Amino acid sequence: MNKLPINASSQCMTWQVRIRTKLALLIAMAASPTGAAGLDAQVLAGSCVNCHGPEGRSPGAIPPIAGLAEDALKAKLIAFKSETPPAGTTIMNRLAKGYSDAQIADLARYYARMKPAAAVSAGAKP
Repeated sequence: MNKLPINASSQCMTWQVRIRTKLALLIAMAASPTGAAGLDAQVLAGSCVNCHGPEGRSPGAIPPIAGLAEDALKAKLIAFKSETPPAGTTIMNRLAKGYSDAQIADLARYYARMKPAAAVSAGAKP
């Protein structure tokens, strides 16, 4: 027989569900190849898609960013964020100012790990 009052039993069940949910989330993030930081970078990269295309593989005049060296991409983003962005900069200086240095590092790492457009096309099956 359950000797706990109904409220205490209900609270205990709620607590157990919360703990199990958090544990499942932690396990899922640990099992993910990108982990929690990768999920954050993927969310941050959402604004990049508008110009640089899906997964940084721009099909148009905007340069693709997938597969660029992490250090080079990080340096470019920091230059865009600076008070004196590179000549000819359109919107990148305004976008880059919205990111912290840690977020810029995450974005650079995220896109550096992707295959460039040429490598994806070369590996595509007809």
